[in-house]
Amino acid sequence: MEGPSAQGQALLCCRLHHPELLGVKTMTVLFLCAAFLLLYSFFGYPLILLSMAAARGRRKRSCTYKELPSVMFVFACCWEGKRLEEKIKNCLALDYPSEKLDVVAVSDAATPETLEILRRAEREGILRVLENPRRSGKSAGLARALAQCEADIFVVTDADALLEPHHLNELVAPFADPKVGATTGTIHYVNVGESGISRNEGIYWRFEMLTRKAESLLGRLIGVIGAIYAVRPALFNVEDPRLDADFLAPLQVLEQGKKVLLLDRVSARDFSPATTTSLFARRVRTITLALWSLARNGRYLNPFRFPVLSWQTWSHKILRWLLPVFMILIFISNAFLVTTSLFWQILFGCQVLFYLAGALGAWVSKRKLNVPLVSSIWYFILSAWASIVAFFNLLRGKDYSVWTETARR
Repeated sequence: MEGPSAQGQALLCCRLHHPELLGVKTMTVLFLCAAFLLLYSFFGYPLILLSMAAARGRRKRSCTYKELPSVMFVFACCWEGKRLEEKIKNCLALDYPSEKLDVVAVSDAATPETLEILRRAEREGILRVLENPRRSGKSAGLARALAQCEADIFVVTDADALLEPHHLNELVAPFADPKVGATTGTIHYVNVGESGISRNEGIYWRFEMLTRKAESLLGRLIGVIGAIYAVRPALFNVEDPRLDADFLAPLQVLEQGKKVLLLDRVSARDFSPATTTSLFARRVRTITLALWSLARNGRYLNPFRFPVLSWQTWSHKILRWLLPVFMILIFISNAFLVTTSLFWQILFGCQVLFYLAGALGAWVSKRKLNVPLVSSIWYFILSAWASIVAFFNLLRGKDYSVWTETARR
């Protein structure tokens, strides 16, 4: 009995006299956990989805429409002015039977110039106008249009987003399958703002699109492009106009057992923010609204109620938004371990180079230059920082349901 007791006392004495051993183990575990969650979110989760899709096998869509469905084509507008004329021309160019297409423009306390353009188009029979006399946001406008929707398919777009003539037809074609509840396309920026902003979303956006395509293979896409998506009206409910209807739409559809698909051949042309400041503001707003929406709809995070949907939401959304936390933990724990081995020194050096490249990206961005690699790293860091600001906005109760215009080119 004395032997083990003596060994235990010796071990305790060692820990008391060498607390750095315990600290090294703690920091190693912290580093590994943070690195695992970061890598899982960007690589592990998509790979699991792709494996599931491969195991299931590709299923060909055999359903086709005998007769095209009726469509309500909705967009909200406020300050677009002359830019709105291009949107109206784009609506006229859509290759879809006019008797099946109901174009609805929601005026969200639109400027006099914008409202006059809308009313002129309404007089010409191009669209219908729903007027909100006070600013209430896109979701409130969608709620009002949805309440009047008698069409088979409810299509949401943005006032700045333009479609190719055949894209509306392609967007609604999958609904011939009664199992499909929503579809969405991609977005293509027709301009490049300061420092090639739309190009520099590359690193983050490529990972995002990889994840979305993997989800779509299973019919379980949990994020749609707000500039262009379609949904069955019976599956869509804008319960609270202060929340992000675009964010909640696919979750509501999946909740009811229907599929959500990404159609990468359908793309909306839009204008990118002109500056990194406006891009950052857009990202902060997007994440803040999504956080508010999840906070009010916590059931989507409950694994006991929705095992698969909650796993997807945690993996694709929550862990991505926690990216800056993981990055901070990885940096701090690595800094603590840097004196313990050459491996940690090399790893820490790589991290320092990464953040220096980001700082250089910020410097060239301010001078309206574009160096692809460092500019992309800067955007990646900027996106991470936006998540931190969004979490603080959630805690402060900041309301983003009504948005102000960002600078665009």
